Amino acid sequence: MIRAFHRASLVNRIALLMLALLLFIQAGTFWAARQSLWRQARTDVQQRLGVGEGIWRNLLGQRQQRLHEAASVLASDYGFRAALAAGDAVTLASALGNGVARIGASTAASLDAQLRWLADSPGDLPLRLSTAQLRHLAGLQAGSGAQLYAAGGKVYQLVLVPIRAPLIVGWVLMSFELTAEITRDFSALAQIQLVLMAGDDGQGPLVPVLDTLPAGAQPPTSRLQDDAALEWTHGGQAWLLRRAPQPMLDGRMEVVLMASLAPAAGATRDMTLQLGLITVLGLVLFAVSGRMAVRQAVQPLAELSASTRAIGAGNFDVAIHQRNRADEVGMLARDFDDMRLNLRDHRGEITRLAFRDTLTGLPNREAFQRMLAKELAKAGVAAESAPAPDSPCAQGVVLLLDIHRFKLVNDVLGFPFGDGVLQAVAARLQARMPLPGDGVARIGGDTFAAVRSGLDQAEAEDWAQSLVRLFDDPLLVAGQRIDVQMSAGYARWPGDAATGDELVGRAELALRAAKRQGREWLAYEPVQSVSTAVAVSLLSELRSAVTRSELRLFLQPKLSLDSGQVCTAEALLRWQHPERGLLPPAHFIPFAEQTGFVRRLTQWVFDEACRCWLTLSAQGLRMVSINLSTRDLVDVHLIGRLQASLDRHRVPAGAFCLEITESAIMDDPQRARATLVRLGEMGFRLSIDDFGTGYSSLAYLKHLPVHQLKVDKSFVLKMADDESDAKIVRAIVDLAHNLGLEVVAEGVEGPEALAQLARMGCEKAQGFHIARPMAWEAFGGWIAAWTAEQAVARASALDRAAAAG
Repeated sequence: MIRAFHRASLVNRIALLMLALLLFIQAGTFWAARQSLWRQARTDVQQRLGVGEGIWRNLLGQRQQRLHEAASVLASDYGFRAALAAGDAVTLASALGNGVARIGASTAASLDAQLRWLADSPGDLPLRLSTAQLRHLAGLQAGSGAQLYAAGGKVYQLVLVPIRAPLIVGWVLMSFELTAEITRDFSALAQIQLVLMAGDDGQGPLVPVLDTLPAGAQPPTSRLQDDAALEWTHGGQAWLLRRAPQPMLDGRMEVVLMASLAPAAGATRDMTLQLGLITVLGLVLFAVSGRMAVRQAVQPLAELSASTRAIGAGNFDVAIHQRNRADEVGMLARDFDDMRLNLRDHRGEITRLAFRDTLTGLPNREAFQRMLAKELAKAGVAAESAPAPDSPCAQGVVLLLDIHRFKLVNDVLGFPFGDGVLQAVAARLQARMPLPGDGVARIGGDTFAAVRSGLDQAEAEDWAQSLVRLFDDPLLVAGQRIDVQMSAGYARWPGDAATGDELVGRAELALRAAKRQGREWLAYEPVQSVSTAVAVSLLSELRSAVTRSELRLFLQPKLSLDSGQVCTAEALLRWQHPERGLLPPAHFIPFAEQTGFVRRLTQWVFDEACRCWLTLSAQGLRMVSINLSTRDLVDVHLIGRLQASLDRHRVPAGAFCLEITESAIMDDPQRARATLVRLGEMGFRLSIDDFGTGYSSLAYLKHLPVHQLKVDKSFVLKMADDESDAKIVRAIVDLAHNLGLEVVAEGVEGPEALAQLARMGCEKAQGFHIARPMAWEAFGGWIAAWTAEQAVARASALDRAAAAG
């Protein structure tokens, strides 16, 4: 048969191949359609089971509501409460019987406030629930779902309603029995079958209690114990199952909903026959018409084969024949020629995009890596061949530049303006790289990279400084002048690394260190890698430090300058590391902020501060200040967590002052302002920390709901010796008072600074001169000692004044 196929003409071979392909496609379509119809049928049945579950829950919910309303009416009846108060069991039983008869309930009972049984409704066997069951039932709220209870082979729906006068003086228990009639009504309404199963405890098997299966059909009890069982076959019919747990006082209860797949299978079978007939007719028609069409099409195609093979080999300059034909073959030839030209253009565009940044026109990260590898190869730098130290081309520098607060530019001025800033930065850098061996690229959002060979250590630092100094002059973007501040980090070869990836990575470490230390540029040093590894290790240990109770809360008092009293303090976090000792926040907070774990630390500090305030408020501590980070301000769950802590500890929001740095506010001003407004509405006092060191705008400051400005300690430390710092502090105090804000000065380390602040009108001060941070457990004793010391000082002053008078 294969030899006969090869001896056949091209037309016949193509026709046979197309026919076979069509047969394969039709068979696949037939199979896929049949499977799709069957899946759709199963989906419809499953949806019907889902609707049935909703109907069942609504049915139980309606009965639960009726039961709750009837019990509530009985509980609010004056005569019933009077009988309860008098302990009249006969009257109580009569009233309970009337309540049961009114709504057709099964049983009812009256209990005292301690859930002890007083009276039952006459008639059916009363339910005798244990005290634990009754307490569990009493703890449920109205609308929490139907609560079921199985006893004596029956299933009851229960409700327990308190009798208030106005305190709880008793309880009314009512129940409905779930009968076969109820399940039959449900089955008729939902058109599905139901099996209700219950077990005495959470471990034993479930036993059918009620079902609506046809006569003679046994519930698939063994199959229903398997959580993965979704089908059941009985009497030649396939059934789909849906299991739904039911709330139950003791043990376990489930309702199993069942629907037959027989109607869906019949519809699928009819549709399958129709699809089969359509498939056979399609094959016959294609066999006749396909051979005729192929005969007319195949002959000119041979002339195009050579051209297409050349294009496939990557030769896009080959000529395409048959272009001048007016028929479909000519159209095909012209399309092939257009495809050839487009592929040639696309290959050039792909090559350009693979190595160019589309926004700035600079080389991208991949191109920079190749550029760097080429420079390293020229210098002879490789892991297996170290260059000679005195080689003139053996040294070079990889430098990374990063734009400060570029996110703020995008947020405030818009992304188009931010793109213009990136383009202006790229143009200025590119103009500074005219020499062979120099290269600049954009390798990240606002990160640029440069490479230069033939530089020693001193020349590398001069080069880094010159690149940063390029941006001392403002950039002109969209007709506006904008100041851009850059930070740079660089690594040199072969001393720092011998591969391109290592050089870029270590230059990035230097860049991060420069930004962290507030430096404009910084060279890579091995200690940076070590400190990063130590920080990663500390951060890993910090996650378990919370659960191991290694964190400590310290307080640093704030002195009221007008009264001399200490009534507020700042909460500070310390980590009692089992090996490294007591660690200050600078050792772990920056890395916790980068990963977002600082939110967990903030919550821990707030909870500890709540407990601390509850203990120390009786000793005069009226307010505790707590620092919030940038991550906290943009956390959508911050408000809820703080409110939950206040409710849990039962402390007022006014007992806390939340301190936020200027930089945290300016990272996302709109969201920060919205968060601060919500915190202010809750009753927290708000303070701007480290004021004077950031870049905040007074236009934002006047709209923020803050109560306090905190002068950064860098101005206060040398205020007594530096008149410029004193003028800055005085200006901040005057600004705050003009805005109606209180002023706190930190960093007070001498009596001269304290006296100057008092003369300026500053309200509060903190610093080592007053007290160092201390464990909060020692704070109460310190307040007592401080108060006694101040009382002695005032008495001495009065004595001296009296003696002088």
